[in-house]
Amino acid sequence: MNIKKLIIWLIILIGSFGLGFAVFNIFIMPRIVGTGKDVTVPSLIGKPLVLAQKMLLEQSFVIGETRAVFDTIFPQGIVVGQKPPAGSIVRSGRKINILVSKGALKVKIPFVEQMSEDQAIRVLNSLGINPTIVESLRSATISAGKIISTEPGPGSEIPIGGQFEVFVSSGSSGIFLMPMLVGLSVNEAIDSIRSNGLALGMIQQIPSDEPKGYVVIQYPEDGMRIRTGDTVRLIVSGKKR
Repeated sequence: MNIKKLIIWLIILIGSFGLGFAVFNIFIMPRIVGTGKDVTVPSLIGKPLVLAQKMLLEQSFVIGETRAVFDTIFPQGIVVGQKPPAGSIVRSGRKINILVSKGALKVKIPFVEQMSEDQAIRVLNSLGINPTIVESLRSATISAGKIISTEPGPGSEIPIGGQFEVFVSSGSSGIFLMPMLVGLSVNEAIDSIRSNGLALGMIQQIPSDEPKGYVVIQYPEDGMRIRTGDTVRLIVSGKKR
């Protein structure tokens, strides 16, 4: 008798659960998921975060998780990813998750001067730095094949994938950077020109407020790339204006 009652109660319980589940699916669930209309998810990638968030709110979306990630293409504060993707058809009120750029990952330039070119490149590559320009320059103090300098210099931070120059010594001949002559006396400038294997060109005097006989203009300008034997022209201060 007790077993029959137990079976009856189990049948009633299972039937009640099934009925409740059917009512929930038929009447209640459609009201939950059907409260919004179908809308298209807008494209947020490439837009500033503030603008992307404004677009979502104006189109009745909910701003979901916003996560910052390193990115080498978009600068800091720009949206680089979204979920669901642009063009998806969803219900209004749907949460949209956003990935926003915090800029490229940066690395600090190590000191590689006077290393061999191969050794310096290995050190740089181990840090994720790939020199975009490797240029040979003349050096009277650093032997051929060794690093003279880098641009940016040691201690500077650059984004991974950013432009980075390495200057390698070609020895005592070849291309080098024009030294600064402005501010030197004529005799000092001439000594510098000759000691660097350059040719002295025309020297012109102009009225100037600077002391007489000092270089006020030079060509090539300091820092320009020149070769052994190139001609240097000077303009020096003459009488007061």
